[in-house]
Parts: sequence; C-alpha cells; structure tokens
Amino acid sequence: MKKQARKRTDAKLLELISKRMKELREERGYTQEYVVDHTGLNIPQHEAKITYPSLISISVLCEFYNITVSDFFKSIHYPPTKD
Repeated sequence: MKKQARKRTDAKLLELISKRMKELREERGYTQEYVVDHTGLNIPQHEAKITYPSLISISVLCEFYNITVSDFFKSIHYPPTKD
C-alpha cells in the first residue's frame, strides 16, 4: 500500500494571502457575496483562512480586479530574506 504524502502548509503565508484578498475587496467597497457572484470563488473560506486559494483562483481575482499577479503579491514580502 502506497504511503500518502503529508500535505505541506504554511500558516503565515495563508494569513498574508487572505489579508491581501480582503484588502483588495475592501478597497473597492465590494462585499464577499459580490465577489463570489462575479468570480465563482469561495472568498469567505479563503478570507477566513480555512482554505488556500489556488494560483488559478488568484489569477481569476486579479482579472476581476484588473491587476496583475505581480500586483497581487507586491505587498507580500515572504519568506523573510536572511541578512
């Protein structure tokens, strides 16, 4: 029987991504329901840090907000660099 690989997670990264998603939504004055209706994404679960958004989900959000993926991650400085 094949051993199942452990799922890798990073609570700090999830927190930063969730915070950025909420920040973008609130900057535009949108409710979670509005974003869900227009993207089909599970925004409440992502913002509550229950699930990780996939790269495709982040891409969909970027298209919805008319920003680049680079813009999405611009304010996220993680992991910290070693000096």
